[in-house]
Amino acid sequence: MDFVALLSRWTHILSMTFLVGGPLYAYLVLATPLGGMAAAERRKWEDAAAARIRSIGLIFITLAIASGLYNLLNKVNLPKGYHMWFGIKMLFVLHIIAVTVLLGRAGVESAKRARWSAGLAVSGAIVLLLSAYLRAMQL
Repeated sequence: MDFVALLSRWTHILSMTFLVGGPLYAYLVLATPLGGMAAAERRKWEDAAAARIRSIGLIFITLAIASGLYNLLNKVNLPKGYHMWFGIKMLFVLHIIAVTVLLGRAGVESAKRARWSAGLAVSGAIVLLLSAYLRAMQL
C-alpha cells in the first residue's frame, strides 16, 4: 500500500470516528450530567458545543467525502453486489452528514438533540457494519 492510500484511509477513519463518536459520546456520557443543569445554563452550554460542531464538523465532513471518494476511485475488480451495498451505505452516510449539520445549529431543544444523536449513533453503527462487509467482499 502506498503512502497516499494509507494517508487517505487513515483520514477517512479519523473523520468518521469524529462524526459518529462525538455525538455518541454526547448522547451516552454527557446527557446525564447536563440533565441536572438549569434549562438556561444547559442551553448556553449546548449552543457553545453546537458552535464547535459547526466548524469542526464541516472540516471532518469534507475530509470524509474527499478521502472516501479517493478510496473508492482507487478500487479495482470489485465483486458482484459491491455497488448495491455501497449505495445503501451512502444513504446512511448522508443521514450522518445531515444530522451533523443539524447538531451544529444553535437554539435546538435538548430532547431533539438527544434524538438526533441517538439516530446518528444507529446510522454510524450500520455504516461500520456495511463497511466491514464491503471490506470482506474484497478479500
